[in-house]
Amino acid sequence: MSINAIKNISERLAKAGRELHEQGLVRRTIGNISAKIPSAPSGARMKFLKPEEMVLADLQGDKVRGESNVSLETPIYAALNRAQSDTQAVVHTHVPTATGFGFAKKEIRQLQVEMFTRLPNGVPVVPFELPGSEALAEIVQKKIMDHDAVILENQGVVTVGSTIEAAFTLNEMVEEVAKIQFLAMMLAGRHALNLAKLKEKFKTENTVK
Repeated sequence: MSINAIKNISERLAKAGRELHEQGLVRRTIGNISAKIPSAPSGARMKFLKPEEMVLADLQGDKVRGESNVSLETPIYAALNRAQSDTQAVVHTHVPTATGFGFAKKEIRQLQVEMFTRLPNGVPVVPFELPGSEALAEIVQKKIMDHDAVILENQGVVTVGSTIEAAFTLNEMVEEVAKIQFLAMMLAGRHALNLAKLKEKFKTENTVK
């Protein structure tokens, strides 16, 4: 990858980090963003993230250059980039509502038509493993093969995308849908999550249109 390409990706990562903060999807130093090949430095505040602060790492998660340390969760991001050739970026946040679903061990369902189209298999919860462990990286890698978004039990939401912007947008979408599902569950209980009825409804509506 050329110096210009690294500079371009670094600038886009920095912009995405600032937008994550502005949208309220990250707080202080909690959360990470990465893309092939640069990644956000460990301990950096997204609000003040600069392109020159990026850390360059290889697909095994080992630092190639940069002043900061790689994130503790780098094994996950490296594993995800290795798992799918079309994965170019990974966004990891601790958005409150979707993270709460992880604590409760409840997957996010496709209650909206847009969600049904974008994430047809929903957003599953990955069982707890120690942060940064190979065990966690392995299970997330397997799950991401059928999902572009997963909830890490007690550790937030991970989304992947073909671009930095796509991974960012998907992370934002997961949190928004989590809020809607929470409200639906409060109002309609388990009846709001009848997947069979939702599939039939969306199929019927799409046919009519």
